[in-house]
Amino acid sequence: MAMLDERSHVEIVEEHLVHGIPSAFQKNAEAYSLLLKTLSDELHLNVESITMVGSGRIGFSLSPDKFGTPFSSESDLDMLIVSEDLFDKAWFDMLKLGRKYSGLEIRVRNWVKAHRENNIYWGFIQPDKLPGVAEIAADWFRAFHGLSRHRELARREISGRLYRTWGHVQVHQLHTLREIQQARASEQKESR
Repeated sequence: MAMLDERSHVEIVEEHLVHGIPSAFQKNAEAYSLLLKTLSDELHLNVESITMVGSGRIGFSLSPDKFGTPFSSESDLDMLIVSEDLFDKAWFDMLKLGRKYSGLEIRVRNWVKAHRENNIYWGFIQPDKLPGVAEIAADWFRAFHGLSRHRELARREISGRLYRTWGHVQVHQLHTLREIQQARASEQKESR
């Protein structure tokens, strides 16, 4: 992907990774609008605070460990939702856990730990991983599970991350691009 070496990463994020009709919906923009509208209605947010990222957005994976893997009929869709209010409420719910933490299922405790050590640092929360912790988790589950009521959306697994601000989105996307660029440079050195 020569673009990583030739263009500003900020431009790449803005032009290709968060705006416009995603690759997965190029032939059915109405279904993408339905996806955005359904999530915005369920979560009581502006449609402009929701977008798609990942392989569904650009046609291949940007995950450093799966970089370049093409989007396919089996690929999931990764949504990104930006809301300072929802983020801060979920974060505060985690901060208030206290003794309740020890009564959580081990997998949920592990997710709380992952949020404390990594996710919140990058400005995002995964509410679906925090049942019994973040009040938004039940609404989040309902919103994403409810997408399957629509035939156009029912065929895919759709998940989402809750980011605090668009600035956090940009910084996290820029970090991912740097990781990919560094991994590619290492691979090129090794192949010489």
